[in-house]
Amino acid sequence: MIAAFIAYSHLTSLDTSDDLDARFLTLDYTTIARQVGDGITDPKQAKLLLAVAQARGKARPDAADTALVERVVSDDTGKNMLLADFVEKVYLPFAGASLRGKTLREYRSLWTRYGMAEKVAGLRVSDFETHHSREILEAIAAQDVSKATVQHAKFFLSGVFVLAPNKGMCKVNPMREVKLPEARGARETYAYSLDEIKAILALEFDAKTKAAIATAAFAALRESEIAGLHWDDYDGTEITVRRSIDRVTGEPNPPKTTKSAAPVPVIPTLKRLLDAYKAEIATAEVMFPGIRQNYVDLDKMALRVIRPILKAAGIPWHGWHAFRRGVASNLFQLGVDELTVQRVLRHSKVTVTRERYIKVRDERAEQAMAQFEAAIQNSSAVVQ
Repeated sequence: MIAAFIAYSHLTSLDTSDDLDARFLTLDYTTIARQVGDGITDPKQAKLLLAVAQARGKARPDAADTALVERVVSDDTGKNMLLADFVEKVYLPFAGASLRGKTLREYRSLWTRYGMAEKVAGLRVSDFETHHSREILEAIAAQDVSKATVQHAKFFLSGVFVLAPNKGMCKVNPMREVKLPEARGARETYAYSLDEIKAILALEFDAKTKAAIATAAFAALRESEIAGLHWDDYDGTEITVRRSIDRVTGEPNPPKTTKSAAPVPVIPTLKRLLDAYKAEIATAEVMFPGIRQNYVDLDKMALRVIRPILKAAGIPWHGWHAFRRGVASNLFQLGVDELTVQRVLRHSKVTVTRERYIKVRDERAEQAMAQFEAAIQNSSAVVQ
């Protein structure tokens, strides 16, 4: 067995330019092919078969030799698979069957947009080491992207190398020790104020558009959740999220998390707008049906309906999520504690609510500093 592998290591490193008699190789290959049938088409495999037989003291290979060679070549093919091929032919199809469409689209985009395939060109799955990942992430960070983008790239590669050992392609996950390179922070996001929301809803939108905006602005639903609402999800006092529409495929998925399925109270202002809209389409099952598909495409609604009207009114469009951030910020400004805001937004962690959604407005900071100054003046301590 050892001799066979030594022979294999030597012979698979040869090519037709080696100092061997070409006629001899051709004759040997033809002879071997005739001996073992038509199954072998690779000259190197044929040479390996002859070497194995000779290493075992036989002039001609038999069925046992053939089985050994087929196993070795099969193992070698798997372990020598290029990383780019593994990602494109194994991991992404696997991810397509197990991840949400939005996540898969993001992973495909990261793989192509930042030239990862080119950066790992020639590397086998088993060749990939921690420093390779660090170099890839540093190259991405150098393109003025946010830390979140670099983190997503790491998540993607980590997923690849969770699957690879399970497929027998490598022994360890090289992503475990990877440290993220420095990258810029996320750009400031926007939260609509109550005055801005009232100004938007005062514009001449149709009932469907106005109800969709109000659901985002007063119930803090995500865009994909608004699109997936059925009238059965609304009982006049609460909205319960039961599905989330994939923005790529248009297909419904379960809510993002268990907490996302928690009911959201419907305030009277939202109820009036929803009930007025429902009166127009009383026979519909889907709350916001699409034109050519079951569920509305809210991005197209924003592009074709909302943005032109806002532009004419001089109001900037900051996207659907600016309404969700607005709910968080407006509630907090009214004195609602962070845990309650978290519950309304249905976040799994309060840190997400605090760090990404609650925006403290300048006037609130100014009021706080004015109170601070008043406290100083009322203190019995003397400030020199």
